[in-house]
Amino acid sequence: KLIIKEKNKYMNNWKNNESFMQMEPDKQHMVELLVNSLHGKNLSEALPILSNWKDKLRSENITFTASEDKLLTDIFIEMLPPKQKSQYEFLRPFL
Repeated sequence: KLIIKEKNKYMNNWKNNESFMQMEPDKQHMVELLVNSLHGKNLSEALPILSNWKDKLRSENITFTASEDKLLTDIFIEMLPPKQKSQYEFLRPFL
């Protein structure tokens, strides 16, 4: 239960992040869609979701600033179990 509470605590905190709060509403919506889609997924399940999400961003001409990208990465990594965090860090340069 503690792990779930800590994750929920973090997942609510990103909404208070300055980068998120300064995003345009359509960007905020896309971030929320991604977070909801990734909730409870392991890395192998998350990567195709992430790829489809990035395709949707491209089709809607939505881009993120460097600070917004960092927030997205932090959210994504935080959602992964510890072992999969290290796997993601290895794969990250190829994504």
